[in-house]
Amino acid sequence: MRDRYDRAMIIIALFATATIALEAFVCLLIADFLAGLLHWAEDTWLAPGASPLLDKWVVLPNIDHHRRPGAIREGSYWVNNQVSIFLAAVPLLLLVGLNVHAWEPYLVILLASQSNQFHMWAHCANPPALVKLLQNSGLLQRAALHAVHHKRPYGVRYCTTTSYLNPILDRIDFWRGLERIAVRLGATVYRATPVRQGY
Repeated sequence: MRDRYDRAMIIIALFATATIALEAFVCLLIADFLAGLLHWAEDTWLAPGASPLLDKWVVLPNIDHHRRPGAIREGSYWVNNQVSIFLAAVPLLLLVGLNVHAWEPYLVILLASQSNQFHMWAHCANPPALVKLLQNSGLLQRAALHAVHHKRPYGVRYCTTTSYLNPILDRIDFWRGLERIAVRLGATVYRATPVRQGY
């Protein structure tokens, strides 16, 4: 009887562990998609001159990154991640204010807040050993996969964390579909135009 109980507990523990791992993986994909959506919006809709604040913290660094992709490796952790961390603080405070106790939304926010760090590692030929292991497993994006984004007209591979979403989103023309809808509503695509110095 004790043997059956022990086997049942092991099965339950394995199932619980697998469920948590699957939920964490889904959180990673959600964070990757949200960061990709923001990345696409930056590249597509933002042009210099709309706001000095946006120019300083988002637009000009984004244009410079497309001009000099490897320069992302030159910044400190804080320089590379401060905007993402600040943006993540808004939903974090909202979750805390709404007294949300589920761990999954917090993990999504934590991972999204580090999207530029994952992005920076996708520009490294020799990232830290653990990162390289995660990149080789496909869990984090390798430099060769992200490099395609840095070719004109910079219209693909916006998700910079994992290797999983970009092939699907690019294959179904997801970003162009969103752009067609936005343009019909009166928006202007600035990506790779002279107003963004071709970037």
